[in-house]
Amino acid sequence: MNGLDAMTTPRQGRSDEYRAAEAASLWSLAPGHDSIVWESARGARIRDVEGREFIDFTSGVLVANTGHCHPTVVKAIQEQAARLLNCYDAPHPLRAEVARRLLGYAGGRFDAVALCTTGAECIDSAVKIAKAATKRFEIVSFSEAFHGKSISTSSLSGMPGTRRLVGPTVPGSIVVPFPNGYRRPAEFDVDQWANLCMDMAEEVIRINSIGQVAAIIIEPFLGAGGAHVAPPVFWTRLRRLADKLDALVIMDEVQSAFGRTGNFFAFQGHGFEPDLLCVAKGIASGVPMSAVIGRHDLFDALPAGVLSSTYGGNPLACAACLATLDVIDSEGLVDRAKHLTTVFHGRFAAWMKEIPGVGDARGMGLSMGIELVDNHLSKAPDADRALRVVAAAARHGLIVLPPSGSLSNVVRLAPPLVLSDEDAREGLDRLEAALRETVSNQGH
Repeated sequence: MNGLDAMTTPRQGRSDEYRAAEAASLWSLAPGHDSIVWESARGARIRDVEGREFIDFTSGVLVANTGHCHPTVVKAIQEQAARLLNCYDAPHPLRAEVARRLLGYAGGRFDAVALCTTGAECIDSAVKIAKAATKRFEIVSFSEAFHGKSISTSSLSGMPGTRRLVGPTVPGSIVVPFPNGYRRPAEFDVDQWANLCMDMAEEVIRINSIGQVAAIIIEPFLGAGGAHVAPPVFWTRLRRLADKLDALVIMDEVQSAFGRTGNFFAFQGHGFEPDLLCVAKGIASGVPMSAVIGRHDLFDALPAGVLSSTYGGNPLACAACLATLDVIDSEGLVDRAKHLTTVFHGRFAAWMKEIPGVGDARGMGLSMGIELVDNHLSKAPDADRALRVVAAAARHGLIVLPPSGSLSNVVRLAPPLVLSDEDAREGLDRLEAALRETVSNQGH
């Protein structure tokens, strides 16, 4: 039970009550988020308010890389909370150590860090840096990408739902095609399609840009966009394009950093060093924190204090971050992610052959997606089934992320890096049961 029995008192029959209370006063969430009402969690196990236990394939939302409530992180938070919670921009003993550790993991030319609170905030800060350093204002991003829900980051996101109803977008936002390998035309292989998409990207920029491109922002894989991973040729072309435009590259690793992909930072797996690196989510195991990792020659284009944030780099977040980094190192979680990746993808290969409607299963490390379709020939998206799989998985005692992708038909998986082999196998068995029981008789 991973210690859950000792940390919770089940309250039978309360799930509907809590859902009704939220519906009465809180803004509604997207479908698929309310499969269970969380009460407590430890490691890779969750307990709901009814006392039922679940295996977690979400890490919250790619936050709990070290598992939920890791004792080392909890202890660090408790001790710091009793000492100092906030001092705004005044120095404190932990902040410089956080920066030193992050720069050590990033390596390369990185030598400066700005500490923020949320993923959207660090993306916004990176864009500010890029605009100031280049004295230009246009930002190129990719279709089906997700960079946040603020006005500025929504303008960069290539997910139609994120941009809808919040326009006009920020001037200078240029969205170009991303090479979705699963939905490419049949006459192209993956590399050919990536090259063609980059050809189209260059043409879109030529048509729309007024010669003021400051930066290209990109995720190492499409996260909310459906777990798509571009081939190596894409990254070669991206660097060539950035150099041609004399533009910076901003790597959005809000979802992918801190060991999740089998490298400490995902960009290290692409052999591609960005100019600015944005990280959040797994940085502090659930305590809100984010960072922009870059270079002094870029940061110094902004006046001192412009990137200051009320909660950025606060002592509590820094303590949680340092404890998280210690756990990742001491427990070998980067290598653990590599091992678990082979376990998951081994099962995916069988499902694509054996289970109707599993059109594709893909990802980078422990950020994965299963694309559900009406049939393998038409590839018509089956968004309704994706929602049913999320609900069925919960009935089987497994929590997965709500449907993602611009077509809402991709079931996302992002388990904690501390997931045991036993829980991995059991969770995959439960997910397979959910996939099989939701198969439709139509179109197969």
